[in-house]
Amino acid sequence: MKIDVLWTPSELERVPVHNRNVVVVDVLRSATTVATAIHNGAKAVVPAASIEEALRIANSIGRRDVVLCGERQGIRIEGFDLGNSPAEFTREAVGDRTIVMTTTNGTHVLTSLSAAGSVYVGALVNLSAVAKQLKADEGEPLVVCAGRGGRVSVEDALCAGLLVETYLKRNRGKKASKTVAELGDGAVAALALAREHGPVSTRFLRETAAGRALDKIGQGSDVKLCGAVDSIPEVPVLRDRQITGVEPASGQSMGGGKKTR
Repeated sequence: MKIDVLWTPSELERVPVHNRNVVVVDVLRSATTVATAIHNGAKAVVPAASIEEALRIANSIGRRDVVLCGERQGIRIEGFDLGNSPAEFTREAVGDRTIVMTTTNGTHVLTSLSAAGSVYVGALVNLSAVAKQLKADEGEPLVVCAGRGGRVSVEDALCAGLLVETYLKRNRGKKASKTVAELGDGAVAALALAREHGPVSTRFLRETAAGRALDKIGQGSDVKLCGAVDSIPEVPVLRDRQITGVEPASGQSMGGGKKTR
């Protein structure tokens, strides 16, 4: 069994994802926002790679039945209902609604993974829940950092490392499991980063390029929400071009969102 971390989405061009359990990480902010939407009762989140695609999907579903969400460079897209701040995705705003979302980094990665076995959305807020789900799947995990503008984002790499660490802890001491996880170089580097800088602090996140950018556009308060480790027990999963929730790997619901298996 091998677990690896891709620090940028461009590495997907050289790594086969068929039958692998992929986790897309985008801490600041789309993965956090998706997890928040599912936790607060959204029927589904439909990721779109572009503004044009988001509008097409929303119109095909029926504009009155959709919450159209998205940002470019952190700013809500003109004419859209919501941006990409997890604070906006309250139960009142998204409960029992279908969300169509396009973001600068995260949704583009999600839409490129149709060949993967399973695709989950991971962040600091649902770290342990995702690690538990990966363990339950018993497949080869691959963590993909959404990055920022095609470059490495340290908060995504840190989250990926913490996810690897949590996954390994769940496998440690399991007498029934004879498989020892082999770490790829990306996973080794992310794990080292997590052990050097974990646990996560709001101050650390604020000092990242993404954290500074959010502060610059007046959305710095989102950093604290995105850094709330294990505050959401949901595991969003992408199936048939839409993201819904699955039960925690224990099989018992801990949250308020609607979930499917």
